[in-house]
Amino acid sequence: MVILRRQENQNTTKKSFIEEFSQKNIYGSEYSVGFAVDIGTTTIAIYAIDFAKGTMIGSLSEINQQTTLGADVMMRIMHAVSGKAEQLHQMVVAQVEQMAAEILSSRQINLSDSSKVCFCVVGNTTMCHLFLGKDVTGLAGYPFSPAYQGSEECHGKELGMKRFRDSKVKVLAGIAGHVGSDALAVIGAKSLFQAGKIQLAIDLGTNAEIILNKKGKVFVCSTAAGPAFEGKGICCGMAAKTGAVNGVRILKNGNIVLDVIDSVEPSGICGSGLVDLLAQLAGCGIIQKDGYLLSKEEAQEAGVLPELCSQLAKRDEKNAFVLYSGGKGKKEVFLTQQDIRNLQLAKSAIQAGVQCLLQTGGVTLEETDEIIIAGVLGSCLHPANAVQIGLLPKADGDKMCFAGNAAGQGAVAVMLDEKFAEKLEKLARKIQHIELAQEPDFQEKLLNAMNFEGWF
Repeated sequence: MVILRRQENQNTTKKSFIEEFSQKNIYGSEYSVGFAVDIGTTTIAIYAIDFAKGTMIGSLSEINQQTTLGADVMMRIMHAVSGKAEQLHQMVVAQVEQMAAEILSSRQINLSDSSKVCFCVVGNTTMCHLFLGKDVTGLAGYPFSPAYQGSEECHGKELGMKRFRDSKVKVLAGIAGHVGSDALAVIGAKSLFQAGKIQLAIDLGTNAEIILNKKGKVFVCSTAAGPAFEGKGICCGMAAKTGAVNGVRILKNGNIVLDVIDSVEPSGICGSGLVDLLAQLAGCGIIQKDGYLLSKEEAQEAGVLPELCSQLAKRDEKNAFVLYSGGKGKKEVFLTQQDIRNLQLAKSAIQAGVQCLLQTGGVTLEETDEIIIAGVLGSCLHPANAVQIGLLPKADGDKMCFAGNAAGQGAVAVMLDEKFAEKLEKLARKIQHIELAQEPDFQEKLLNAMNFEGWF
């Protein structure tokens, strides 16, 4: 039996981090409204700030429309160098401008003078290049060479904006290679430069950034985790919006309890639901440690509960687990063997990246004072399930904390405090970047991390 449990939409943003920086506003006399923009490979998030009040007007998150031209940064780069660079540039600029206008419209705010508006933009190196209209050729292969260094400032009209033509636009400095300004924003938001601490941060996303602060010495790397945990490349995957299964629990009697955003009929499954489902199926023996999904016959032979065996089926002649079927003509939600392989690759890339960074810094997980999980996905996870499948490391006590969209928080902080922005840009030049592709044992670590099991 499948049980649907009431679940509210989690796609909301708290005001606390806005209020934290409200007393640091240095732009209030010059600007009326500011937009902090986090351009992710899969998702764009915008936070609108009222400078006079130091409060948030509203926020909005949407799938990056560039995903129609590739799910990851290397696909975007390929399209750009093959002649679609301007198209990709116009797509992201138009979407950012449209999202900003939508927030103002929803609050019935009419700004006739766009010179009273500013944008602070962060993102991975490729997304920032495409937003600025910079050449991405140098990012196509090793040694990766960005087309610009430091922060970039311009006016909206120079980017092709229409409604916000006279706005000031600042793109925060990146760090190196494919570690962009979003990673620097995370470092700023969570103070990952303190001399008295050892801190590890994992920013979960399509292009996952990993940061290690060893008592003031900062190391960073990025790993191409891919968009699987954001619902892309998964048969029934979707963003965390109405209709998404975002929580799964299998009871001892074989009943399946589903959390569905906004308590409607399921139409797909998002990242947190996928993590839960993998952990629950692994716990029941339906998914083996190496990721193999049992067939119905194999599950029956293994003594799996009949109620769960009945959910095993074939889809496109491949093993699949049917999570929800509403009957004839209804949307079916299921997990395939190929889905599992894609999720294995994503989680193993993150695990191997963390292990390489710790090895370079000469630090063990046990020696860390704090493990910070950033990204919207991280804030929605059930930690025990994420640890069980090896997506996140096991941590003692209260060592692990979930920061939400720390890159967006950092963008807000930079927008409100120019001195803070200058401090981060100086720090960026001192950070040690680790290129994982050049690490001799990265591939070995990647293969060893494929199993669904905890790691320490």
